[in-house]
Amino acid sequence: MLASNLVQAAVVGMIGVLYSLGSLNFLVLLVMLFVLNSGAQFVRPAVQAIIPGITEKEDLSTASSLFSLSTSVNQVAGYGIGGIIVLALGVAVPFYYDSLTFLFAAAMLSLISRSLGAIPKGLAESPPSSHPVSFREKFVQGLRFIRGSKFLIQLVIVGLVVNFFGAGVFALLAPYAKNVIGGNAGTYGAILTTYSVGAVIGSVLVGKLQLRNYVGKMLFAGVIVQGLVIVGIGFTTVLFLALALSFAIGVLQTMVNVPMTVLIQAKVPGDMLGRVFTSLVALLTIASPISSAGGGFGNFNLDRRDVRNLRRTDRLSLRSRILVLQRFA
Repeated sequence: MLASNLVQAAVVGMIGVLYSLGSLNFLVLLVMLFVLNSGAQFVRPAVQAIIPGITEKEDLSTASSLFSLSTSVNQVAGYGIGGIIVLALGVAVPFYYDSLTFLFAAAMLSLISRSLGAIPKGLAESPPSSHPVSFREKFVQGLRFIRGSKFLIQLVIVGLVVNFFGAGVFALLAPYAKNVIGGNAGTYGAILTTYSVGAVIGSVLVGKLQLRNYVGKMLFAGVIVQGLVIVGIGFTTVLFLALALSFAIGVLQTMVNVPMTVLIQAKVPGDMLGRVFTSLVALLTIASPISSAGGGFGNFNLDRRDVRNLRRTDRLSLRSRILVLQRFA
């Protein structure tokens, strides 16, 4: 977690510097975003793996809800203020500020005792090996554990479908805010902010309710209702309706994700949690790049079609003017 935050701080700061110098082209941005998001993937599995080691089993739901709550509160502040800062101060300033937040996170992590990251005694299923285990071996162990669990296999199948369509929708939010709602960076930030506020409410609800016995029903109902809400957003051109539906998605998303995380933490042995979470994240997000690229390509094609239609309209308008002038002549 410490190394990941330091890498992300450097990458985000470099993006801001290159943008300020006018040297940030699209290809460089793609490479830096790849490095940035690759580093981010190390944080969540590590956090989810450390929570059971410092929390009693009956408090897992509350602890995971608090972690989700803190994440959502940060998103509310980031998305809400970010859009306004971009409009007021330009693009570069938020990058510098974001870089400082990663450094702050690294400083806070450095104050945590390293012993909290150790596997609790009695949870390790196998004796310590005489030679260090490579990352590849740990990753394969996580995949084997998932393959041997019917529950985890079902989770991967559902997650692949949900993430495939969810990533595509998320990629289209920015052009949706601009082209459909008729807004700007502030509009985009407002949509993401209401989503995060919904996630905060969902985290509070999950922390208050004992939902471990209803995880399957919540997953099924949550996915179905989220799909219906997303369809509603697709037909919405009014900002306040889009904000209300975005809020609903945030509530539903959290009320599905947190109980599922708690169930995994309760079912997977402590010495396998980090490996299983890492493998799960890899499997669940493998479809996201394809979906995001498809959404972006589809939007690009729509933009080109709009340009062609605009040119055709201009040509028709010009012909009409010529006919009017000829008639008066």
